[in-house]
Amino acid sequence: MQDVDAETLSQMSDITEEELAPRAYRRGDVVEGEVVRRDDEGLVVSVGQKMEGMVPAQEMRLLDPEEREGVVPGQGIAVAILGGRGPDGMLLLSVDRALEEQRWQDLQQCLDDGEIVTGRVTGYNRGGLVVDWRGIRGFAPFSQLAPTPGVDRETAAEGRVGEDAQFNILEIDRDANRLIFTERAIWQRRRAEAQAEMLASLEEGRRLSGTVSSIRDFGAFVDLGVMDGLIPISELSWTMVESPSDVVAVGDAVEVEVLRVDQERQRLTLSLKRTQPEPWDTVHERYHAGQIADGVVTNIVPFGAFVRLEEGIEGLVHISELSPRRVENPRECVYQGQQVRVLILNINPSVRRMSLSYKQAFGL
Repeated sequence: MQDVDAETLSQMSDITEEELAPRAYRRGDVVEGEVVRRDDEGLVVSVGQKMEGMVPAQEMRLLDPEEREGVVPGQGIAVAILGGRGPDGMLLLSVDRALEEQRWQDLQQCLDDGEIVTGRVTGYNRGGLVVDWRGIRGFAPFSQLAPTPGVDRETAAEGRVGEDAQFNILEIDRDANRLIFTERAIWQRRRAEAQAEMLASLEEGRRLSGTVSSIRDFGAFVDLGVMDGLIPISELSWTMVESPSDVVAVGDAVEVEVLRVDQERQRLTLSLKRTQPEPWDTVHERYHAGQIADGVVTNIVPFGAFVRLEEGIEGLVHISELSPRRVENPRECVYQGQQVRVLILNINPSVRRMSLSYKQAFGL
């Protein structure tokens, strides 16, 4: 008998009784085994201590055809204990259960680390999308999906079937086989990046096309694709606007000009009126000194009355031009809202001023 050296004896003394005793496997345990052989019935796998088990073909469905063909004797493989006995009394094993367990652990790690996973949308129902991740069925509620403006959610969901999409994991309950996905954070981050890129590329005065997305008392918001910009009520028209809805409606396609780019606050201020001719720029095409014109008194002040000839064009009738007699108060001659006829005395487009005469229109 060959002598055993002291080092070997020392190592053997460190082995516990538990390690020397045959292992008692429990149903559901995942163990590392070694492929012994492949046949038509499945795989024969050694799970240690001269114990072999059988993996039936139906317990290898998570392996794609290439992976299944690549399994060879001597290869290490993870299997789960199913319990019961198969051919020749061998322990029944499952590759699928082992892979599924490992994948649930991978999912939990992705949840803990906040990692993005890619799943395939396989269907939808009234609550959201059904998503497959490496053979594990999950669900993405509509409330956790990226918005789809202008498209109802069922139509949008139907169009996504078969799509490989990126998600974060929102919730995992292994005992209930519950896996919930979300893509809102991914969408928000990408939208913020796209907005920052867009703002960095814009300059004041640039023209953009968009669609009116909402209307507020203070103006109208325009959807420019990756972000919305605001048209203040004062920038909707060259004329006085009482309500933005008098000028635009939700869904209108508009061309706007960039007024201000606020990188820090991620805001964009737009103008609609500056894409249109300014009435004063072409005033000489319609009016000239000495012309008689009709208008409406819009405001009365101590020194005279303002008369609107058209939207955006107003002139002043000085108090001295209201009547041939001395007038102490313009209200002695005209009232707000009155239709009047005036004579144009002078036009100065550069300062947007027009001098008018009420009395001279009637030869007084």
